Amino acid sequence: MAHHDALTGLPNRARFDLALDNALEAALASGEKLAVVAIDLDRFKDINDSFGHAAGDQVLRGLADRINGTLKDGELVARLGGDEFAAVKPFTTMASLRDFLDRLEQAVNGRITFGDSMLLVGGSVGVAIFPEDGRDRSKLLNNADLALYRAKAEIDQRICYYEQGMDEAARERRAVAKDLWTALETGGFHLAYQVQKSVTTGETTGYEVLLRWNRPGHGAMSPADFIPIAEECGAISAIGAWVLSTACHEAASWPEPHKIAVNVSGLQLAQLELVDMVKHVLDQTGLAPERLELEVTETAIIADRKRALVVLNDIKALGVSIAIDDFGTGYSSLDTLRSFPFDKIKLDRSFMPEVEHDEQAKAIIRAILALGKSLSVPVLAEGVETPAQLDVLRAEGCTEAQGFLLGRPGSIDWSALKLSA
Repeated sequence: MAHHDALTGLPNRARFDLALDNALEAALASGEKLAVVAIDLDRFKDINDSFGHAAGDQVLRGLADRINGTLKDGELVARLGGDEFAAVKPFTTMASLRDFLDRLEQAVNGRITFGDSMLLVGGSVGVAIFPEDGRDRSKLLNNADLALYRAKAEIDQRICYYEQGMDEAARERRAVAKDLWTALETGGFHLAYQVQKSVTTGETTGYEVLLRWNRPGHGAMSPADFIPIAEECGAISAIGAWVLSTACHEAASWPEPHKIAVNVSGLQLAQLELVDMVKHVLDQTGLAPERLELEVTETAIIADRKRALVVLNDIKALGVSIAIDDFGTGYSSLDTLRSFPFDKIKLDRSFMPEVEHDEQAKAIIRAILALGKSLSVPVLAEGVETPAQLDVLRAEGCTEAQGFLLGRPGSIDWSALKLSA
């Protein structure tokens, strides 16, 4: 009992540590290689949240049974805790290791029956090899975890082997995370605004709020690079709250009552507290709810669809409008548009460079615009950079556009706008 997990019957962490130490001694004496494998289940929290912890327990037991059915002599898989597993595999040829990993992958990925439900389960795997990736338990486990982290980040790769550059990448991510928290405490972020205009009249319809960060010692850093790290280190909620509050404060003081569009991350959308935060910010700043638009991606919605739609409906009830961002890429399912009454569809910028000479890109844009028209939802095209692109959008009946042609992100000079008007 001291060496085995009560739920799954697999060896526990204490047994795994002992087995790994013994395997390392044997490998050192024999000259064999040894693989240390880190395994983490994907979306396990979603199963617990949606079906209850009894379903999560059933998944863990079912996976343990499948894993035990695939093991050969000398192979060991342990449950370290939660949905984390680890394995040890002595080997002399890469073919032998690949065979083990294939069996492991098949055991971890599949369906588990729970009552009347079939639960889809998957996992990511990171591999470190003795002696080249480390010569002691601590180093090998750490490097297997780094490889696991890479596997979880890759869309099309479930198994990753440790590479030396992962250490440097991990150190850099930790450094960025530390600087993000410092920026929150010291006012290191600032906002830029990119104008959105009517395609037919050219009038300003609103501004998208864009987060900017000049990282000390490194210069401007793209949100595409630092937002994922902010989500990992837990800073995204505080950053999102700062962006929303600051943008609403600034917009409330504008001489013109233009709408502002603020992006919301998937992690923010999963928090019921987001509704209270939006209401508090509107009350505090005095910004009219109809002047605020929140932009969400479909990827953020499907992470926890039921909760996301509850949160979005509650926010919409405040009088705030909701736009679906980056439409045309990823899932872009009609079911999502049908499930929630979006106020705007934002056409992804990736179509714009091709629209002037690629009939397929133009056909996709035409289809999305027709979809928006049939649903009575206006469509805004992002990434407009040439007059020819704007002409295509105008001819196809697009409602709004934004991009470098219409205005680059930056601060708003109201006096200059007044003179130009």
